Amino acid sequence: MKRLLLTLLVALLSPFEVYGYDGPLFDAMAQLNHKSEDERPGFEKSISRVRDAGIYKIALFARSKKLGENEKALLNLHRDNKDLIVLGAPKYFLHENDIGKSFTKRTLKNIDKYKYSFVGEILFTHADKCNTSSRGGIGRQHESGETYLDPSGKGVADFLVKVSSKNIPVMTHWEFYDWERDWPKFSKLFLDFPNQKFIIPHMGFGSPKQAKLILSTHDNVYMTISKKNKDKRNICDPIKQSKFGSGFLNDENQLKDEWKEILIEYQDKLLFATDAHKKHRWKEYSEIVKIYRDILNQLPEEVAKKIAYLNAEKIYNIKN
Repeated sequence: MKRLLLTLLVALLSPFEVYGYDGPLFDAMAQLNHKSEDERPGFEKSISRVRDAGIYKIALFARSKKLGENEKALLNLHRDNKDLIVLGAPKYFLHENDIGKSFTKRTLKNIDKYKYSFVGEILFTHADKCNTSSRGGIGRQHESGETYLDPSGKGVADFLVKVSSKNIPVMTHWEFYDWERDWPKFSKLFLDFPNQKFIIPHMGFGSPKQAKLILSTHDNVYMTISKKNKDKRNICDPIKQSKFGSGFLNDENQLKDEWKEILIEYQDKLLFATDAHKKHRWKEYSEIVKIYRDILNQLPEEVAKKIAYLNAEKIYNIKN
């Protein structure tokens, strides 16, 4: 009843025109930017955009260049928006080859202290992005052309041994551009921790074949569909670029058949998300939501509901 009333209020009061699927939306992944970035939006303004877009829950975590950065700001924001924000433990950018003891200790302590519902993404593989100047200029660059944290590291295993007792999902940022190197290691990781739920953002920017293999092999792995509407085109390394999978939509903004099949077949393991984080993502928040309402509208209604909000409610243990 509460959700039905919320949907009706959104339809009556929302300042934007609803496109496509007009049911509830749970944004399963978004980030507060770290303070050192000049493009950081005002946190309150970001939350206003979320509400204006008709989102009824958002899974939000802080981005941290030093341990705990922005954590207090997120907690303060949550204090004033408890109806909306589902809290996640902060993302940390400066892991060096493995997960360190200080990160593990702090994260585990604060999961209990602040009742975090998930662990914000662990940045395992991330190809260097060469953004346009209108979207913040060139991103972080590495000699290797990527951020890389070995999933077979001892610190990773130690962290997962301890966090698995908390019964909350861990976001696992893995991009599939080096499949031969990474698939065996991640597959082993998922098998080694069968009771730990993992969420792979952006479907790893992978292909339908790769997504299907992971989702069919590992019952404890879920994926967000964020940033999959279009092909990924801003990778600095052309070889890595060539290894990324296709986007969902064709030139007529219709779901490609191969992706529609995946979304329907694995409807219980996929989550709508925006991955709003930098200024341009927050500025375009309503437009991103509209795009995904149109995508959800091209699916059977029961499938759309699961991806839009029901799966997120289950994995984050939200009761309405």
